[in-house]
Amino acid sequence: MASSFRSQSLADLEDGRGEKMAAATVISVNTEKDSRPILGRRHASTSAGSAHQQSELKIDKDDDTINKVGNMFYKIQNSSIIVRYGLYILPVAAVLAIPLVISALKPELSAGNIKLLGLFVWIEIIWCSLWICKLVAHSLPFVFHAVAGLVSGGVRKYSQVLTALEVPVSLFLWTIVAFATIGVISTFDADPRPDGNWPETLRTVFKAGIIVAAIFLAEKTLIQIIAIDYHRKQYDEKITESKRLVRILDHLYDASRALFPEFSREFEDEDADIQGNTLADVRTTLAKRGVDTKLLNNLGRARDKATAAFGAMASDIAGKQMFSTTSAHAIVLEALESDRSSRALARRLWLSFVRVDSDVLYKQDLVDVLGPQHKDEADEIFAHLDKDGNGDVSLDEMIMLVVGAAQDRKNRTNSMQDISHAISVLDRLLSLVVLIAIGFIYAAFFSADFSKSSTQLWTTFTGLAFAIGGTVTEFLGCCIFLFVKHPYDVGDRVDITQVELIVVRISLMYTVFRRVDSDKVVQIPHNVANTLWIENVSRSKAMKERLTLNVAATTSIDDIEALRSELHKFVTSPEHKRDFQPEFDIELIGVGDMKQLELRVEIQHKSNFANESLRSHRRNKFMCELLASMRRVPIEPPGGSALPLGNPLNPYYSVSVSDDVAVAARAKHDDEVDEKRLFPKKTGVIDAITSALQSPVRDVAASVTGRRVSAQSGVEHLLRRSTDSRRTSHDRVPDARYYPRQS
Repeated sequence: MASSFRSQSLADLEDGRGEKMAAATVISVNTEKDSRPILGRRHASTSAGSAHQQSELKIDKDDDTINKVGNMFYKIQNSSIIVRYGLYILPVAAVLAIPLVISALKPELSAGNIKLLGLFVWIEIIWCSLWICKLVAHSLPFVFHAVAGLVSGGVRKYSQVLTALEVPVSLFLWTIVAFATIGVISTFDADPRPDGNWPETLRTVFKAGIIVAAIFLAEKTLIQIIAIDYHRKQYDEKITESKRLVRILDHLYDASRALFPEFSREFEDEDADIQGNTLADVRTTLAKRGVDTKLLNNLGRARDKATAAFGAMASDIAGKQMFSTTSAHAIVLEALESDRSSRALARRLWLSFVRVDSDVLYKQDLVDVLGPQHKDEADEIFAHLDKDGNGDVSLDEMIMLVVGAAQDRKNRTNSMQDISHAISVLDRLLSLVVLIAIGFIYAAFFSADFSKSSTQLWTTFTGLAFAIGGTVTEFLGCCIFLFVKHPYDVGDRVDITQVELIVVRISLMYTVFRRVDSDKVVQIPHNVANTLWIENVSRSKAMKERLTLNVAATTSIDDIEALRSELHKFVTSPEHKRDFQPEFDIELIGVGDMKQLELRVEIQHKSNFANESLRSHRRNKFMCELLASMRRVPIEPPGGSALPLGNPLNPYYSVSVSDDVAVAARAKHDDEVDEKRLFPKKTGVIDAITSALQSPVRDVAASVTGRRVSAQSGVEHLLRRSTDSRRTSHDRVPDARYYPRQS
């Protein structure tokens, strides 16, 4: 029964009251020791339409438990408001009526010059007015909700602020009523003397109390607006999606156990893991030692059945569902508490719906089980299960979905607890400021010398403001970063200054991270993180990755298109279409230093990179295929793929030639290179001179022509001289042969 209580306390983790639990991470996408495919266990003729009354898709709610001692208070709390307020007001009012009757019978009783009759009448009034003000404050949210609905439906959420401010609003209204009714004290006095004017002091107290209550109400209003607006903005959508997914799992589990009863031969191990969280560690330890654990499984089943029987009796008495350990919602919530039971739940659901001759789940499988009349519900359920939209759901996808949902619930609970703690710290700090303000207010009302010393006091306060100005600025910056910007939650994978981190805990002034590469714990103050670029990977949708590689400069466009085709076949193949999107691109982004080409390969995943093991698994597959595709095309690396000189398949040869042959070979090579130029160097100069000599105006510039001819002759002379000088310098080089030519 202790296990059922624990499951009840952690049933709805969205309320932020659950205990922090160890994070469960999907460390592998392989779920079976044997090789795939894993086939389903449902026969084609099996249907749950006749054997199972389809339940409505609704969210079950768990009620708190009570005992005999609290049964009376429970009944009072759930009774009508007239009965409850009557029990609260009448006993104390009857006690206060005793001195009222005594003072009425003895009018001579007085305090100073004020008769006690008026005092006790006033006390009776403020006691009754306290509960009247509380009743007014209690009804304000309902009035605001009804009136705001006529203006805008989005404003209705702030009615929760008035619900949380019931006590501050009651105190504020009560101080106003108490101040306004102080005159009742002197009603029964004909001519009170000044020396008995203590009601004026009481009036001053409540006058200051009105201001104090207003400040207290303003502080609590600010805290509630921050809390409600923050939770609405950050968690409302996530909580709604989580409840919707849990509701779908409830519906699927009902249909699954209608096809295959609990602890049947097909799912005996899975049901033991799903409904035996409290004994899971014990059973694992005993199983490793070869001890049979069926007895522990039966004990867990007996415990749940006894709790359910007790809950049935309690439900008949209370009129509400209590201790429902056998309901689908309670079982699913219990299974989502650990990684092992979440995997078992995913396996049971998937294997129940998939046919025996298939290794994937199709939409038609859901329609066959739920019945044609629930085709719309089957479409909605399958749309949530098929996250990648490829038309089928594998066992790995189902396990990742359920385990991810369980992890998100735990992370969200931890995040809400951390934020609630930060809000409570902020509340305490602001309450300290309010307390100081209350002291100043009462001093201003009751001290005649306070106004005279206010100048010196404000001077001291100004100096103190300069002293703690940096701390106040840091505090305000942290509050804005946490409650307004809020770039991450607990469990999110973030990148800060190119460092991969996972959020562990959030406080008011700092955040604790864990590094992905080394598991080191890092603490970053919010005022520092406020100035950095924060990339939230967990909040991102499907992400893409760019890879840059250098290839040979001789690579043609046909080779690049062939590589694109090979990689496109890879990402669209049936075994990889769950991991990558069909959109694929290869781009030539540069030519480097004219010796290589720079290619950029862009691959789009079907999920983000929050799961590091899954990301690395998919990336490894793609990198191996990229290298294999480049070898199949083939695409050569920079410099070509020829064997190195000196390799046995590419030997090194040394041939001796004469100097005349070497000079002729160099000259021939220079001529061939020059001829390949768009504007050859040698031919360009001679052609320019020749065209000048053959110009139609050569008869006009006859004198100039002679200079050009002489210039041509000078150029040829310089060329011959340069060649001769190179030959002479080459002849001066010592002969490096083993047998020198001269000798």
